[in-house]
Order: sequence, then structure tokens, then C-alpha cells
Amino acid sequence: MADWDGDGRPDLVLNSILGEVVWYRNIGTRRAPQLAAAQPIEVEWEGAQPTLAWGWKKPSGKALLTQWRTTPLAIDWNKDGLTDLVMLDQQGYLAYFERAQVDGRLVLKSPRRAFCDEQGQPLQLSKGKAGASGRRKLCVVDWDGDGKLDLLLNSTSANLLRQVEGPAGTWRFRDEGPLVKQNIEGHDVSPAVVDFDADGVPDFVGGAEDGRFYFLKNPRSAR
Repeated sequence: MADWDGDGRPDLVLNSILGEVVWYRNIGTRRAPQLAAAQPIEVEWEGAQPTLAWGWKKPSGKALLTQWRTTPLAIDWNKDGLTDLVMLDQQGYLAYFERAQVDGRLVLKSPRRAFCDEQGQPLQLSKGKAGASGRRKLCVVDWDGDGKLDLLLNSTSANLLRQVEGPAGTWRFRDEGPLVKQNIEGHDVSPAVVDFDADGVPDFVGGAEDGRFYFLKNPRSAR
């Protein structure tokens, strides 16, 4: 959920089993939302849009087609007041689609692999092919409270990818492994954060394929 068109109302941005990334505009209000029909997320590609190395579906125009069952993160990543897109590209790398205003309209720039490991190598979060591709669930949160955005990535629970210092224009992360030793993964875990106790510190909640939600307090939370 994010204000994709900048009108002050939260919209929905989602991916599908086909890898088609779409958004639903909220034509109602914040308190009484009403969603219009799905529209494709369009990208100002530099050259032809890359295609998946497998599968029957091909890109159509500017509409984004990427790996299936991967989370689109609609967030103002660079804090310029515009909602960007962070998600896997066609080869499974975590890509940064920056938003810009051109001639009075919002556009989404061609992606770049700006998210890297500590050695500066682009993060490839999905290396599988065909049916083994995609399936990466992500959540953005400042987990450790240092003012930098971290990532929670589905695993046996969720791995913490802690943001560390890096050169300007890219963002580097250290994979610190699962939040807990307990394995709650049946197929995928969908990580999210909540603040049920209103202490200002985000805690973990994950949906698993056994039909349950699992809750974990952030180590920074007051006991």
C-alpha cells in the first residue's frame, strides 16, 4: 500500500503469479477507499525491456513484467518526496526503479542494481529458473533504529539484511541471517512489521503456510 500517484490517498501496488506488476488507484478517500480497475506499472525503459529467459509471457509496451511472486516495495527510498519502486528484476537482482517528474508527469526510470552486499556486488536474491524463480518476500524497515532502511527477506523466518555504510548512489547490506532459529517456513514466509504495543519500535509478524501468523518482538523493544 502506498500513494502511487501522489494524490494523498493510499493505493495498492502488487505483483501476480504471472509477474505482471499493477496498481489499483484509490478513487475514494482514506477512510472509505474505493479502488479503480488495475493498471500496469509502466517504466521508461532505456532500450528494450529485458525478457525472462523462460516462460511464454512476453512484455507488452512499457508495462513491467518480472519474476513471479515477488514483493513490489513502493517507497520513497531516496526521500525526495516521490514514491519509488524496489523489487526483483527479470534476473532476480534487487533493483531500484527511481521515480521522477518529467514535463509535469510522474515517470518511473529504468531500473539499476543499486542494492549490494558488503563487497559491492549486486544482490541477486533469486537464482532459480522457471518455477524455481521469484518467490521472494520483502519488507522495508529501520529494524535497528540507526536511521537507515533495512530489509527483511523471507527465509526459515526472515533474514535481516542490515544496511551498512556504502558509496553514494548505492546501498550496501549485511545478511545477518534469520531473526530466530525456529523454522516456520512451509513454502514461503511473508514478513511484515507492526507496533502493537505502540512503543515506537517495529516488531516482526510473519504469515506462514500453516495458516498462522507468527509474532516476534524487536530486541530493541522494552521488555
